[in-house]
Amino acid sequence: MNLRSVKTMVLGGMSLLVTTLPALAQIQIEPIRLTTATSFNCGPHLETYIVRSLDNRRGTGIRCVKFSKGQQGSSIPRLSWYGEGTWEGATYRHLGQAIDRGRMLVGFASDIHGNGEDANFNYPGNLEIRTVRPGVIRVTGAWNEEWRLASSVNYNPLPRPKTCGSHFNQYQVTDLTGGRRGKGLRCMLKEGPANTTWFGNGDWDGNTYSHLGTRGKNGYGAADICPPERVHATIFGTICNNFDYGSLTFTPTGSGFNVNGAWSEKWLLVR
Repeated sequence: MNLRSVKTMVLGGMSLLVTTLPALAQIQIEPIRLTTATSFNCGPHLETYIVRSLDNRRGTGIRCVKFSKGQQGSSIPRLSWYGEGTWEGATYRHLGQAIDRGRMLVGFASDIHGNGEDANFNYPGNLEIRTVRPGVIRVTGAWNEEWRLASSVNYNPLPRPKTCGSHFNQYQVTDLTGGRRGKGLRCMLKEGPANTTWFGNGDWDGNTYSHLGTRGKNGYGAADICPPERVHATIFGTICNNFDYGSLTFTPTGSGFNVNGAWSEKWLLVR
């Protein structure tokens, strides 16, 4: 993602917050502190990509990618992803999806913000995504970066997020029938096809999880982000499941969704 300089990004972000969200300016958020990198991958159910800049910015990051087999002209994403990292020392965390528009994929993404991340930007279809060769994805337009498929990445993930930020529909999750102890967070991407791609985390009966969900041609599915290293599992979670496309059904309610099938969850929109 294109953070041209730390000074511009930080001062611009502060100006945006003061101008448009004055109430939030009073909230003290602890900045994210980086630690020594160790071997990381997204787990067995998602593809792991390492990110490099195409315009010589210093930084590192990961992309956990889920392919959806969307067709040209459809509203089903060809791929969705969860990404995080740093550019020039500034931290970011985002969620994205890409729609097939013929010669390229049109990408939509938004920063998850409010957990100490520096970046807080929105990308409403101004990303151009191409596979330039097997295992290499190039993202241009508002960004200028290349993703390379990797078995593992020398990277330490950011702390576990607790809020989505203003670019998402945020849902609080509980068990639909009330039989399981636990709660969760769901960040549903607003940009691109509505109610399609989301990031979620939480715990069920004391077991933590994080996942990436989206639509395929057979319906909704999701995959847990579950890195094998124990130090990373404390951030993303200990549950490591995969849910095929079509295994989840969403029923709109007046206040959110009821999710049935492989899951039994109640999503309540946080206003």
